[in-house]
Amino acid sequence: MINKRYKDILNQYIYNGESTPLTIGTLVVCALCFLLLIIATFTQLTINHPWFKIVPDEGLKFYTKTLLYTPQFPIMIFIIYILGKYYSLIMFAFYLMIGFFIWPIFVFGGGLENIQNYLFGYFIGFVVATFIAGTILQLNNTLKSRLLAAILGIVSIHACGFIYCVVLAIFKVIDFNLIFPIVNVVTVNKILYDILFSMVILLFAPYIKNILWVCMKPKAETRKKLKNSRKRNQIICDNINQHRQNYD
Repeated sequence: MINKRYKDILNQYIYNGESTPLTIGTLVVCALCFLLLIIATFTQLTINHPWFKIVPDEGLKFYTKTLLYTPQFPIMIFIIYILGKYYSLIMFAFYLMIGFFIWPIFVFGGGLENIQNYLFGYFIGFVVATFIAGTILQLNNTLKSRLLAAILGIVSIHACGFIYCVVLAIFKVIDFNLIFPIVNVVTVNKILYDILFSMVILLFAPYIKNILWVCMKPKAETRKKLKNSRKRNQIICDNINQHRQNYD
């Protein structure tokens, strides 16, 4: 009975797929995710990987290609898992407001003029990815669901970025000839890394979520469940003692 009691107490602090509650701990985690997104925005990783090209008269030629990679997209997928669909949107809306009106936290600075920047379409993709990946993760928290959320979330971000570039070209904000170079740099060269890093992050995300869940979980609800658990255990013990007395 003692082992079961401690098991019930421990279960109160383990994340079991519940919706993210509104608590002070959740707001603190939102602030931490906000800072994490800013750090990811200005972090550049240098990745060297093999590549190839077709050279006339020489055929297929392999060489090493250097890629400057920013892990902003995988970090956003990670935030969606940690905060859930709705709080991720709230955090990202706050991120946009800060970038538009207060501090230049975007890659190319701040201000409303960033709406005309081709990268803004990928920000719109963050919102779409939040709904898609967040819904998948809310319905099921299995490994397969997390990997599917990573893939569809990243693909939706890049798809929105491409569509926004086309829209800007239609309204003559950018030239149509720039669409392919932009997509080649932001999407073609990086989407596989985005998917790979997102999948790796979501493999370890449940362990981080369990740690943060201790702060995010409503304290009143925890106390109530603990009280009910103790009361239930006491009733079981009383019934056992009564049966023993009747048997004797």
